[in-house]
Amino acid sequence: MDSRWLSTRSRRTSTVVDLVAHRHFHATVYRASHNDLLINTLDGLWDKADRYRRLGLEVVRSQAERDQKTHENQALVDCVVAGDTEGAADIMRRHIDTSLGAKAARRLGATPADVPRA
Repeated sequence: MDSRWLSTRSRRTSTVVDLVAHRHFHATVYRASHNDLLINTLDGLWDKADRYRRLGLEVVRSQAERDQKTHENQALVDCVVAGDTEGAADIMRRHIDTSLGAKAARRLGATPADVPRA
């Protein structure tokens, strides 16, 4: 898994290029499951949610928020490599709750109960 982008990602503002790298990172993680149903489902969800992530780019993120996302991604890699499914699931729940898509949904007026949780 190529996680080189993790080290430089937090030092920049988010761009569409970052969104593509972000998707590639997460796709690498879930494709490692070799579960075709999961892969197809998540690919479809990414396709549908990308417009919200792009809207989320308009929300300014602090350096601390970008650093936190980098930390979460590295922790996810560590859990996957260690076979820690519970740890990976916990990290992903928190990661999703503060994602660009969740921020965009809140910005569009969705309440926390309306935003799907993992």
